[in-house]
Amino acid sequence: MPRDLETKIIDVEIEDAIRRNELRWIGLELGMREDEIRALLAMGLSVAERHLKALSIHPR
Repeated sequence: MPRDLETKIIDVEIEDAIRRNELRWIGLELGMREDEIRALLAMGLSVAERHLKALSIHPR
């Protein structure tokens, strides 16, 4: 795999991990349990984000 492509893949993986962690904290702030957050994140980041925004009093 070319180095540039490998670097881009790693960057995307890091960005996804950061976003998952941010969404996890939002879920915790909303009082969700870890298993609920895991199930929500398993649906995908964009779906989880939409659900958390819908549940939030102050959508981000």
